[in-house]
Amino acid sequence: MSGFVALPVLPALHGIRAPGKDANAKEAPKYSFVAALTALVKANRSSDLVDSWRASTDARDWRGVKVDDEGRLVELMVDACGVSEVPPEFFQLPDLQKLWLSNNGLRTLPEEVTNLRSLDSLWLGSNLLRALPGGLNTGMSCLRKLWLPANMLSGCLPVEVCAITSLEWLDVSENKLTEVCSEIRQLQSLTRLDLHTNLLKGLPPSIGQLTRVKHLSLHFNQLESLPGEIGQCSSLVWLSLNANRLQQLPPEIGNLTNIVRLAVHINELHSLPAELGKLPLEAVSLFKNKLVTLPPELLLGLAGSCCRLGLYENELREVPPEIGKLSLLQELWLYSNKLTSVPPEIGELTELRRLWLDRNQLTHLPKEISKLTRLQELYLDNNQLVELPEELGSMTQLRKLYLDGNPGLVLPPSVAALQCLTESADYGINPEAFKSEAQYKP
Repeated sequence: MSGFVALPVLPALHGIRAPGKDANAKEAPKYSFVAALTALVKANRSSDLVDSWRASTDARDWRGVKVDDEGRLVELMVDACGVSEVPPEFFQLPDLQKLWLSNNGLRTLPEEVTNLRSLDSLWLGSNLLRALPGGLNTGMSCLRKLWLPANMLSGCLPVEVCAITSLEWLDVSENKLTEVCSEIRQLQSLTRLDLHTNLLKGLPPSIGQLTRVKHLSLHFNQLESLPGEIGQCSSLVWLSLNANRLQQLPPEIGNLTNIVRLAVHINELHSLPAELGKLPLEAVSLFKNKLVTLPPELLLGLAGSCCRLGLYENELREVPPEIGKLSLLQELWLYSNKLTSVPPEIGELTELRRLWLDRNQLTHLPKEISKLTRLQELYLDNNQLVELPEELGSMTQLRKLYLDGNPGLVLPPSVAALQCLTESADYGINPEAFKSEAQYKP
């Protein structure tokens, strides 16, 4: 018999790993961009990135990271992550094309940002930036889109921005800028420029050299005038000038023959240039100004394109008969003016659906208004009407008809029998309740 004794079989031990490296364990792939992202984490220990970007995990799965098939970081979203500092080391990302750093607490931007030589789009909105580093044009020759809204930029538009001649979209809205530098002319590739919600009082003549700009937002500033050179921005399609202090528009604005939307409401305009009639406008908002008259040329120019016309809260005393030429018009807002009458030609607006004539000084209406066979809502409240044309009773398609606030008004039997008066709960109660739901949107 052999002298060997059989050893007892030991039970399998699960969950206990022998010292040393597990043969089945896989290391996270290594990428060249990890060092730059790690530097950002170290500079912002209290940010959300500490938990999102862990060295033990695959960097391709990190929050906001997009890597191409060759392992290069091409897009990075660090939006609203509690980042207050961006170290110079972070910008060692030669392949990065899109970078989001909005909604953080950034106060400065290092000059090393120019190392992002492949960058196409940069979002920096809603931070605390007061200035930008110099030399932006030396390394960022690929940058096409730069967003800087809701920061603390003040004084003049930074010349550093105007040096990035590759820009196609620049947004510096919602800052405290008081001036646009003449160097803006260098941005010859711009197609969109957002300058709204600043403290601008004027624009340099060089703005006219932006001949590719299609969208220009200037609303909510303190503009008192526009340079005639604005008429050289021949590619403009959309121009917002509302909520400024404009008292007049330059006649050169009539050269913007590609524009379809023009917003100049909430200004101090007393008159309009006849040249506006040259524009193919689909929508124009002129309400809340001090307009006394309308140039007939404007109405004739709008005849083939305008669907909505907002003229309320002005000081208009009459409506030119050319109003009847606006054959496509569907909504006409004329309330809160000083009108005593409207021309018979208003009956030629056969596409009109809504007509606001309330809060004027109307004493009568032309019988031709009954030709508006598609009209659904007619506001005549708070005038001085004493009679209505019998023909109004044929407008059985009306859904809303407001007549209250005319104490001397006597209704013809045909009008009194209209269904919109006999069954509408809105009539005579509170026309403002409905009007607020249909408020004009330029």
